[in-house]
Amino acid sequence: MIKTVGGLAQSVPFTDSLSTGSYFQLAWDNDAFQLRAKNTSDRYYTNGIHLKLLSNGFQKWPTQYALLKLTAKSDRRYDYQYDFGIGQEIYTPRNLSVRDRPLYPNDRPYAGYLYLSWGLVTSDAVSGRKLTSKLIVGVIGPLSGAAEVQKGFHLAENFKEPQGWGTQMQNDPAISYYVGYEARLVPQVTPVFDLIGRVDANIGMLGNYASMGTLIRIGLFNDYFQNATGLYDPSAGRSRRRVQFYATLGTSFRAVLDNSLLQGGWFNGVHNYYALPAVELKHFLGQIDFGGVIAYKNTQLSFTQSLRTSEFKNALDHQWGRLNLLFRCGK
Repeated sequence: MIKTVGGLAQSVPFTDSLSTGSYFQLAWDNDAFQLRAKNTSDRYYTNGIHLKLLSNGFQKWPTQYALLKLTAKSDRRYDYQYDFGIGQEIYTPRNLSVRDRPLYPNDRPYAGYLYLSWGLVTSDAVSGRKLTSKLIVGVIGPLSGAAEVQKGFHLAENFKEPQGWGTQMQNDPAISYYVGYEARLVPQVTPVFDLIGRVDANIGMLGNYASMGTLIRIGLFNDYFQNATGLYDPSAGRSRRRVQFYATLGTSFRAVLDNSLLQGGWFNGVHNYYALPAVELKHFLGQIDFGGVIAYKNTQLSFTQSLRTSEFKNALDHQWGRLNLLFRCGK
């Protein structure tokens, strides 16, 4: 059973256990971060920057009432971690050298996405489960600044300038709500192997989808369900490992209803001739994510390689990498 933050906190406040300390997270996605250089591309999801501050000071913000948490039980301790994030994502077609592009059957449209997010992670170490809820407010179109960022980066690196940003998706609001649930699938018979199941969904103006999958961790690590970060915590019985070093393998299967980054926004998408009609979308996608994590005390660095099946007709499969840095930045 799930209740809103406000209702739960008032009914059983003695079970709340807010994580101490503040953490900063920087994640950089780019399709140039590939393990096989010959497959390096500059297409589709080409770049993303995501900044997040994890601090329970955000519990006092009005957005707390929009977030979900697990129903607390008097016989166990739950860990709650609030966060605030900002990010930008850039999407381009395969051919960046054409100013006046052919219409939709040939490629995906240019699109930029800029957002703010407010999130909450509830961790239940006893049952081995975790709930994530997130309210996301953003915009797609020229206001996202994606064209200026990509052109500036290409100029700085002496790459060819992308020519078709004049055909990008028009400005549209993108308000969404995300919910994810994770649980340990089998008991940990060994401390160096963990198998976790995942289900999640997103509803709103950016896109509507639901997915399910698994996450495997192999190596030396702290309990995934002890808290939101997994970093060293001297007060937690199973998160006392100062040094962590492990590999990850994630799989997911997603059912997609719509995607405004391909079809255009709710209000102005119909006016963009380069937006894909619904019949061009592929509504079932598969994805594999594999990588590694190293951490020492309150600092963690990870790399993940993602491979996704094609998202629309005549599209190619796509892959990109993510560099992720997480560290403690306050008490």
